[in-house]
Amino acid sequence: MDQTSNLKLPYIAPSQAQKHVTHNEAIRALDALVQLSVLNSNAQAAPSNPAEGDRYIIGSGASGAWAGKDQQVAAFQDGAWAFFQPLEGWSAWIAKTANFLVFTNGAWKAAASGGTNPVNAVGIQTVADDTNRLAVKSPASLFDHAGTSHQIKINKSDDNQAASLLFQSNYQGRAEMGTLWGRDFRIKTSADGSSWRDVMIADNATGVVRFPNGIASAATGKRLSGLVFLPAGPDATIYQMPGSATPAAAKVASIAADIITLAANSAVSLFGTAMRDVAMVRLWNVTKSPAQSAWVKWDTALNGLQVVNADHIKQWASGDALQIVDPVKKTIAIDISPLMQKRLGGVFAQDGVLLTIVNSGNSVGSLVLPSSDPSPQSGANLVYFRGDEARVFNIAGVYG
Repeated sequence: MDQTSNLKLPYIAPSQAQKHVTHNEAIRALDALVQLSVLNSNAQAAPSNPAEGDRYIIGSGASGAWAGKDQQVAAFQDGAWAFFQPLEGWSAWIAKTANFLVFTNGAWKAAASGGTNPVNAVGIQTVADDTNRLAVKSPASLFDHAGTSHQIKINKSDDNQAASLLFQSNYQGRAEMGTLWGRDFRIKTSADGSSWRDVMIADNATGVVRFPNGIASAATGKRLSGLVFLPAGPDATIYQMPGSATPAAAKVASIAADIITLAANSAVSLFGTAMRDVAMVRLWNVTKSPAQSAWVKWDTALNGLQVVNADHIKQWASGDALQIVDPVKKTIAIDISPLMQKRLGGVFAQDGVLLTIVNSGNSVGSLVLPSSDPSPQSGANLVYFRGDEARVFNIAGVYG
């Protein structure tokens, strides 16, 4: 064997004269091919005044000094052209077009189709890392079609993960959209990058779209409010207690955890049985000064009430006087979050409620009550009635 297997560099024979000639020939080949960088990759004719060391990839249909050397590497060395036949996998940097070519299947092709897949990370004008394995710093990015169409696909391992586009400002999240922690498509926004609000939720099964924080008027910028009628079901009574000019009252017999036992069978005068699973009412202990309050969510018996938070009644004692009328505002506060959760599937800050008025068991009309005060117990807004209200009110719809 008188030459190397890959670059075809000549060996020096043991008895060869002028060994330096063979050695220099090998050095010239290495100088031409190692860290290969050429001026152009599609030249068809040798330049008239090449500089020493200039290299080219010869294009198809070459003529003159390059005739018959298509696809070969031409290097101008010691005043003459030397030619090198590329082998499978050779790569070259093309100075004119600033890209890499790879020799594969008998032709020079762009590196993207010639064997750089896969790579661990790619950074364009910036540094990629373990999380951002493709990092691009550029005024714009173009994802063009090859044929007629183009898709960008974002895949996640299962439905409980996130597949999204995150929009940032100074590397803090400001908006995000995608299938976030479920199948529904969501758009959400943030003012600080940590607290987020849902703008839109599209149900993956039905395509129905919800706007949890409402839609604003283009003219005024204020949130629009639409009436949502309750789905079919039993009457939803949010207020059912006898009223009079003198508010109904009761006395505490005992306190045990979150249960208030009354001294008489008077629970119905503070929390109507029909309000179970529909509403909560604010109860006031007027023996305390100033008056203390707790939210009642259930009537356990004719003489028993259950409160939302046992901590609110820890200081209450036997003999304390209770009433549902605010001792200052003279109103009765109702929280309808149990109804919202049960009949509408979620709790939100409603703008108002549409009520049916019931008197002596008969519907006698309807009433719209605005509601804007946030409930301290839920995400709903409070509904208020007069302290001497004697009628029953069923809820027909919610504005929001």
